[in-house]
Formats: sequence, C-alpha cells, structure tokens
Amino acid sequence: MEARHATAHANRTRAMTRPGAVLGRLAGKVTGRVVESVEPDVILSHVDVDALLDRVDLDRLIARVDLEGVLDRIDVQRLLDRIDVQRLLERVDVQRLVERVDLNRVAASLDVELLVRRSGLADVVVESQTRLAGSLVDLVRRQLAGLDTVLDLVVVRLLRRDPRALPTAPPLLDVPEQAWTDA
Repeated sequence: MEARHATAHANRTRAMTRPGAVLGRLAGKVTGRVVESVEPDVILSHVDVDALLDRVDLDRLIARVDLEGVLDRIDVQRLLDRIDVQRLLERVDVQRLVERVDLNRVAASLDVELLVRRSGLADVVVESQTRLAGSLVDLVRRQLAGLDTVLDLVVVRLLRRDPRALPTAPPLLDVPEQAWTDA
C-alpha cells in the first residue's frame, strides 16, 4: 500500500513541477476574478467577431432554434403595417407575373353563365336587338313612304292629272296653317 502511495505522491510531485501544470492551476484560480472585474466591452473590443463567426456552425445553431416559437411571437399585423406596399409593387415585374398565370386553368374555373348574368350583357344584347329591329322597321317605312310618293307621281302622270291640284294631305289631317299658329 505504501508503494501505491509513494507512486501517487511521485506522480503529483512531477505534475506540480511541470511548468504548464502550475500555470494551469494558477490561471484556473484567477480566471473567475478577472472575468468579474473586467468590463465585457473591453474584452469584446479585443475579439475578432468575423473570425469568431467563421468558427460558428450555423446549421447546428439554427437546429437549436425553435422556429415555431419565434414565428408565434411575431406580430403579423404590425409587420404588415411597416411594409411600404407602393414600393413593393414597384419592384414587381407584372409581365413576368402574368406569364406565370395558367389562363386555361383560370378560364376553366370560371362560371361564364354567372358572369354574363351579373354583367347585364344579356340585357344589353336584347336592347341592341330591339333597337336594331326598330331601326330596321323605320328604314322599311321610309323606303315604303318614298316608294309610295314615287308611285303616286307615276299614277298622276299616267292619269294626266295636274300634280298641283292634288291635296297636300288627307282631308282629316289637312289643318290650315293658321290653326297651328293660333294654338
């Protein structure tokens, strides 16, 4: 047993006599007091932050972050209030955005009948057709009235009547000019 004690004592003595061992024990005792007495800004001013960041494993650091917790803490409304929408829209390439839209898929999802009903297009078509039919009837009437006048003149000539002797209007419609001005 004494031999074991002697060997352990010899090992400790050798460890103490090594210059690194003594210095290590001294640094261990002093480090806590030095850290407490020195301002962190003084220490950080001597640290090369870029070199320190080069040594950081970002993947390992990100793996330790609870992203769900971080996202839960974000006030989305406040974040949206800080966004300059006009500036954001100025950065959007509308042409490129439109090129990415699948118009066939959009068209397939549209309810065309509902869109036509809501737009009032059917009413516009009916109104247009009514106006067109009315215009066509007016055109036919004018053409028939012109044809009637021409045929009337032809008949008057064939019958050799004086066109100036003919009445200007039917008897019930022939009102003297003075009746119009007296009213």
